[in-house]
Amino acid sequence: MLFDLRSPGRRRLIKTVYLFLAVLIGVGLIGFGVGTGGNFGGLFSAAANGGGSAGSGGVRIEKALAKAQKQAKATPNSAAAWLKVGEAAYQLAVLPGNFLSGTGYTSSGHAALNELRAAWSHYLNLAPAKYNLTLAQEVVAGFAVPPNGVGDYTTAESAQGIIAELQPTATSYEYLAYYAYLAKDIKNGDLATAKAVSLAPKKQAKTITQTLAGIRAQVVGATGASGATGATGST
Repeated sequence: MLFDLRSPGRRRLIKTVYLFLAVLIGVGLIGFGVGTGGNFGGLFSAAANGGGSAGSGGVRIEKALAKAQKQAKATPNSAAAWLKVGEAAYQLAVLPGNFLSGTGYTSSGHAALNELRAAWSHYLNLAPAKYNLTLAQEVVAGFAVPPNGVGDYTTAESAQGIIAELQPTATSYEYLAYYAYLAKDIKNGDLATAKAVSLAPKKQAKTITQTLAGIRAQVVGATGASGATGATGST
């Protein structure tokens, strides 16, 4: 596992990852709406606080998920149907009891994320004419770095690619490079890094280059990755 701290190389990688996050926070994460009311910050806040209300709210979401899954089974070639499954699965995953602040997802939360992953896979395969930004943001939030996510970086990368497509900012591509490197998709990480640098203000370009290069080097050194895509975590 990437976050096994027994290896000195892994410990250096973790330090680099958190440096990357600190740098992004330092520049405001404008691309994801921190301080601007955007959805991405709100999604992470929802997860950190345990999501919505439990009790009757949880029952309502479970029923909504079951209904959406039934509809998707009846119309498997409908991207809209799988979108509804994904949205309901994420809402269920971040409910109290399914997500614990500072700890992460419980077994029931992992089960809900498995439903989200499956729905996202179907949704991507159907290639809708216009992707849903919120669902992509929810997928990244669910499968991001622990404890806020479960460390499925390949899934997070696939969703971040959609976000970058819909919101082509330097920050979006920084995150795409970040998840691509953690997923050991070095080629895509390099392409995303170049795009992030090209979109960034000149005064930030050097920092972006150095930070992402550090993550790339640590991932390659810790895993022996050579450009192949592969998940580094699962639920």
